[in-house]
Amino acid sequence: MANSTHRSPPNVSSFNLGGGLIEIAALTALIGSTTAESLVLGNKGAAGLVWGTMSVFGTLTIIRACISAATPDWLRDTLGVRAKEIDAAVGLALRLDQKDRRGRARVGSAVGLACKVETTMHGNTESDGQPDEVSRQDVYAFDAQTAGNLEMIPENLPKEPFQAYTLAQDPHSKERRVTNAWKDWIGILASISKLVELTVMWKHNAVLLCLTSGIYWMVFFLAAMVLQICGLSREYPKTDRTCEVDYLAGQLPTPLRVGGRHKILLGAPENVRQSSLWRISWAIGSVASISAVIATYMTLGRQNARVFAIWTGFQFFWLAMRSIFYHFAEGKESILQYPASLGKDWKSIPMHFKARIRRLVFALSEYQINLHPRGVYSYEEDTKSLDRIENVQAVFTLTPDEAARGNVDLSVVAVVGDTLLSSAAWILESKFTGLQLYDTCIIILDVRGVSVAIPCARVLSDKPLPESDIEAGSKPQFPQKGVEPRFPPKGGHNRGQDISWWYWIPCGEKMWLQAHSTDMKFLGKRTADVLSDEGVTKKLLSGDLFIGMSEVAHVQAAVQSSRKTCQTLQVLLS
Repeated sequence: MANSTHRSPPNVSSFNLGGGLIEIAALTALIGSTTAESLVLGNKGAAGLVWGTMSVFGTLTIIRACISAATPDWLRDTLGVRAKEIDAAVGLALRLDQKDRRGRARVGSAVGLACKVETTMHGNTESDGQPDEVSRQDVYAFDAQTAGNLEMIPENLPKEPFQAYTLAQDPHSKERRVTNAWKDWIGILASISKLVELTVMWKHNAVLLCLTSGIYWMVFFLAAMVLQICGLSREYPKTDRTCEVDYLAGQLPTPLRVGGRHKILLGAPENVRQSSLWRISWAIGSVASISAVIATYMTLGRQNARVFAIWTGFQFFWLAMRSIFYHFAEGKESILQYPASLGKDWKSIPMHFKARIRRLVFALSEYQINLHPRGVYSYEEDTKSLDRIENVQAVFTLTPDEAARGNVDLSVVAVVGDTLLSSAAWILESKFTGLQLYDTCIIILDVRGVSVAIPCARVLSDKPLPESDIEAGSKPQFPQKGVEPRFPPKGGHNRGQDISWWYWIPCGEKMWLQAHSTDMKFLGKRTADVLSDEGVTKKLLSGDLFIGMSEVAHVQAAVQSSRKTCQTLQVLLS
């Protein structure tokens, strides 16, 4: 008919292509996600990094994994990218010199401490047998490799003899490492088969799709090559100097919480995936993955049905090949070391290992300072580590002139605080807890050119509320009945202003030296007043210090605890 118009049929290919894109997008998020994530996180070595990205399926999970693994540990939880799979791959730890109390509260309770040390191939760096310390960390999640090593050693139960372990090499470890290295190289080079897909796409004039897939594959291929060449696929290369990690794991004590079971493992291998090259690879990979997803779908929308079908077929093929690789590739969990006991008690442990255990004790002390109710600022002058403690005296010896004058000029060299004493007591299975040692310390003085250590008592004073405020109804409420508002119990916080340390040093029968800090500074030259038992009680009863002590008997009890833990510390330093 003349007035009839010709109506072309709908473009069936375009319609199916659009629907296919929606389905592919869903499959990208769902199919192969777990396998792809595990491979990209390096659970099968560096070769897994490239094989995890061979198929577009699971790319969204790869993006999340790369972003999370590349994010610094202190920022991961804040950004909401922390996951158990990431923790198993790289762990989660914070440097002890980062005094971020809020950040530690966000990630939960620490499950252990780690001291990274640099050693030679024979285990030492210096003639004295003590390796160089690189860093100290509090650990909130052990990576799977470290957790596996810790699972092989028994826990040290309270009131049991001290135990510590190191890792001994498996007799066939070198042979297995060589075999695994060859397998990793084969896996990386086998991924070059991706060029088959790229060639087919190129012949079908899908140039943009070919370039997108090719660049995406090449980024991860080169990353895997670099990691493999640098020896970071599964372990650090054996050089003259290498890093090891010493671990203290278990129910760590705090100033207010009693510690429980624990394990000590020395000389564990460092997780290679915590290296900068792995994190850089993940960071670049996350950008490449995001760009590849966007570019792929933009390009696919302009392809005909034939190209779309070929491309989809290749993705399913690579998905199958990726699963096969995952099944047969050697995992990171293969055991190449086994635990060996260092001795049945502290005396039988070799000296160079004792030095490494002491560093864990110092790390535990620093960990407790970071969580202390008194605040980190209160412990800035406390010694963080020491090699020995000599010339321990029960009392300070007064000269006749000093006794007659009523004051003494002191030269304070160092202060060993309650956190270090409680840490040493816990490691060596002492009965004391952090709260029982809350007011203990050891003061080291320079007395006429001789270093003298004296166990004493120490409290942190605060300013009490004015009487007008108490009468107005702001009287502090304490859970213990009968507690006066000017004598708060131990464990409370302070305002961080107008605070000072007060020390009572025994100097004879019922005699004390009383000294205090100025602007939280106590080291150096100080003047101490000579007081009797009655004088100390009078000072305490005044309530001006705003502490829990109200009589000299409380000071005497703290000194006795200081003396007993001083003996424990001497054993630790022996």
